[in-house]
Amino acid sequence: MKLVLFLILLSIQMTYSQNMKPNEEVKRLVELGKDYIIKQALKKLNELETSKIKKEDFHFITIKASDQRILIEFGYNVLYLPKNSSYYSDILVELPSRNASKGTVSNGSANTTFYKPTSEHLKVINFLLNPNKTNTDIFNKGIRYSQTIIYEEEQQYVVDFSSRDPYEGGSFSKEEIDKETGEVLSTISGHYEPAPIFPEDAIDQEKFIEIKD
Repeated sequence: MKLVLFLILLSIQMTYSQNMKPNEEVKRLVELGKDYIIKQALKKLNELETSKIKKEDFHFITIKASDQRILIEFGYNVLYLPKNSSYYSDILVELPSRNASKGTVSNGSANTTFYKPTSEHLKVINFLLNPNKTNTDIFNKGIRYSQTIIYEEEQQYVVDFSSRDPYEGGSFSKEEIDKETGEVLSTISGHYEPAPIFPEDAIDQEKFIEIKD
């Protein structure tokens, strides 16, 4: 699913051209600032959901703007999926069009919801990722970090880590960990190759800047 989302984002970024007339609504939104943009994006998401979604529910929010549109990404750095669960893993809202897309990760369920970890979820996450209880910010709140997804299975947890940059490559690893003892049962790891850049990409790729204020 992460590969699919990456290809979607890459395809979106190639759709627009820098030769288009700058969008005045984009300029107005950028001038109103980050907090206002996030509120507008959350308003769109809450129109699609029955439960109230707040910016605090996410581990990070990033905002990028070109002269044609603004992309607001809501995401999680760590997700725990018990058996028979499914959550949105990446949420993207585009302004001013107000289009929204949501990537998903599933562990045996088709009923996908926004991720709101319970105390039991947090207990498992800390057992696997913070066994010495020395990490005070296990979710890297406020920073877009390489995503870790934990799947519950019958006898073990599967910890799936992935770090990918479209033009620089990245790395991945997957560990199976005993549910009772915390023993690592198996592990695999590897690297992603950078995506090829073709001459026409350098011309047509949409240019974004991050909005931090």
